[in-house]
Formats: sequence, structure tokens, C-alpha cells
Amino acid sequence: MLPQVSGRIRFGVALSELGRRSKRRSSENEGPTRADLDAFCRELSRATGLDIVAYAAPRYDRLLHRLKAGEVDLAWLSPLVALAALRADVSPVALPERGDSAWYWSALFVRADSPRCTLSGLRGAQAFWVDEGSASGYLMMRAALDAEGFDVARDFQSQTFAHSHDSVVSAVLADRNAVGATYLHLDPTGATQRAGWGGSAVTIVKRAGPIPSDVLAASSTLEASAIAALRRALCESPPPELLAAGQILFRARRFVPAAPAQLAHLRALERYLIRATSFAAR
Repeated sequence: MLPQVSGRIRFGVALSELGRRSKRRSSENEGPTRADLDAFCRELSRATGLDIVAYAAPRYDRLLHRLKAGEVDLAWLSPLVALAALRADVSPVALPERGDSAWYWSALFVRADSPRCTLSGLRGAQAFWVDEGSASGYLMMRAALDAEGFDVARDFQSQTFAHSHDSVVSAVLADRNAVGATYLHLDPTGATQRAGWGGSAVTIVKRAGPIPSDVLAASSTLEASAIAALRRALCESPPPELLAAGQILFRARRFVPAAPAQLAHLRALERYLIRATSFAAR
């Protein structure tokens, strides 16, 4: 039986300016396009029996504003934007699985021959981060270190934003006294599947997470029957055409259910950010 839902459901995704105008990918636009978004909405409508239409947002902040206001019913959010959304009583619906997991980690690492292979040994080290908005390359590890009483401002000799994961890895591999943070994917046994350092020899000093790759979230105004239908279509018995459209739009191999309890690590990150903001305001 199809869910009884009143009205259209607007599904929002933040696309680049070129992506919003493009009907197909080109060398100038490697990201998803409006045509990809429209195709996914069509397949999701067929799979759920719901009337789902696309909204291509110019930026994540605009998308989040419309989601909170109930002007967008569903939105595809990055982890940190999802964190802000969860504060506004937005419900997580599904997570994309890329590779073998919908989750990844932040890893604090040194090169294999570094003497700074323990947390206490990092005092006086030179730290390299990706950038201030990177979940795996800065924020999640900062939150984890803060929870253990490690004061990065005082305990590291210096801190540098390298602006990419590759640059962080290069800086760490070039200096036995350097430490850096990057992404880490684990296989089902808990072993390293892939990481920012590729095949280089490193020592993982600390791991933090997990972090969801992205989050499909629903506005508090979306009816429960619609959310249930979306979860079923995406996670339980997705048609091949829907999976193919999801692969193109989100690079997702499949989708898995999301529940608020699964996002506890984002809540921990939120508590760190609140403390950091309060401290900076003093």
C-alpha cells in the first residue's frame, strides 16, 4: 500500500553553480549536475509512490535554512551541516555507503620511524591539519584530543593548516617530529582498508569517530509515513534504477538506515564546538 502523503516533497541537494546549470558532466564540472538530481528524484518517486521534486541549492547554508523552515522536506547534507540540522529537530533517514561502509574515521598519525608514537609523546610536535572545516582532518580529532585533556594550543609546538589531505601526509612523511590528521576507512574486521596516506608506512597514534559520509535528513514537518517509505525504498529493497541514480548523484554503492543514536559521535563533536566557541568568546 502506498503511503498517504499530502503535497509534493522537495528534495534538496547543494550543487555548484555550474552543476545547477549543467545537463551532463564535463571536464569543467566533475560534480553532480541538476540532471543527475532530477533523475534521482524520478527514481525515488517511482520506488516510493511519493511526488518528489528537486531543489538545487546554491550553498549548504541556504539548503539548511530551507530545511529548518520546512520549505525543503528532504536534504542531502555533509556531516558538519547535518550536525547543525540535528539541533533543529531534523530526522536522519539514510546514509550513503561508499566502499564497504557508510562511516569513516579521523586518524592522527606519524611516520613509521617517528619517536612520537604515543599521545604523551606528541607534546612539542608540529601538527598539520587539513582545514578548519574538515571533519576528519581537524574537527573530529580536535574534539577527541580535547576529551582526553590534550590542549592542542599549548601542547603542540606549532599548528599548520595544509589545505588538503595530500599536503598533510606529505608534511608528516617529511618530518619525524610532525603529526597530522586525515581520513581512515576500516574494513569489517576493523583493519585499515584505505587512508589518506595510501601505502606509506605510518603509525596511527589515535583514531576518532566514526563519522557518517553524508546524511539524508528529513524536515520535522515531513510525515512519518513518508519517512518510512523513503527508508524502505532506499535501504530495504531498492530497485536497480534507484541504486544506479544514487551511484551517479552521490557516488553511493547503496544506502543504510540512519538513526539518531548512530550519530552520537556528531553529538560529541557538537559539545566540543560549543566549548570551543564559548572559550573563544571570553
